[in-house]
Amino acid sequence: MSGGASGEVVESKALKARNETISGMAAGFACKLVEYPLDTVKVQVQTQTPGPNALSPMQMLSATIKKEGFTGLYRGIPSPLLGSMAENSVLFSSYGLASRMMHTGDAETMPFGKKLGAGAFSGFCVAAILTPVELIKCKMQTTNTAAVRYKSSMECLVATLKQGGIRALFHGHVGTLCREVPGNAAWFGGYELGVMLQTPEGGKKSDVHPLGLMLAGAMGGSMYWGIPFPFDVVKSKIQTDTHGLPPGVAVNVVSVFKHTWKTEGLKGLYRGCGITVARAAPSNAVLFCVYEMVMRTLQGDPLLGN
Repeated sequence: MSGGASGEVVESKALKARNETISGMAAGFACKLVEYPLDTVKVQVQTQTPGPNALSPMQMLSATIKKEGFTGLYRGIPSPLLGSMAENSVLFSSYGLASRMMHTGDAETMPFGKKLGAGAFSGFCVAAILTPVELIKCKMQTTNTAAVRYKSSMECLVATLKQGGIRALFHGHVGTLCREVPGNAAWFGGYELGVMLQTPEGGKKSDVHPLGLMLAGAMGGSMYWGIPFPFDVVKSKIQTDTHGLPPGVAVNVVSVFKHTWKTEGLKGLYRGCGITVARAAPSNAVLFCVYEMVMRTLQGDPLLGN
């Protein structure tokens, strides 16, 4: 009897992990299609040459559409589209794994502090996938004249591997970790808090209406960028070689952070933050809603809640 009970628990955990992975992939696909155009503008703003001729996010958006058309905003999307599917499958499955390891009871009763810890753990896990994906993405998106321009993501990938092998794909990994660990603690924390505030007393997450899930998702997406955004700027500069450090100076998170602070100030470290938060709210509203809708479908729960 104990063996049967153990088998049931194992099967339950395996099914949860499968559902989290599938739902995460679907959510990542939907989210990337929504957010990518403004993400392109964000990288272009972050990696442009500083000075009086630097463009604002809206000016950059207008210039890109005028020069390359609307499709220019989706330049380099194959790599991040696949990466987003992998990223979110890892994010949600590792978040679920950490949650089950930290809390053996009902997920609905898990303390909020443990949810933050599980979010931080998921950020650590997903950084290994994000670094190479975002390296190629940033190289494709930048319009800085000092950066090499590639015709396709594949050409960029091959050139990067020729230059430095597999290790070159993880250029800027520390910066990614500095962004992802606190960022995902805030991301999952903001979402879970938004859901908690809407869950009826004695109810559960599956009782929340999809519109409520979207509101919570927008809250989580906005909170993600609050603290770690300067590290995203630093990461983009490192990965596109637009950091501006003189020859001979070691290129790392600390040196690029100090140089950016010295030459551009706080404004430089938060360059592109406004447009990033503007895209984060709707894209994460879509992401979390799609995730929960697929999860409810797989689990047989009512799609619109109770």
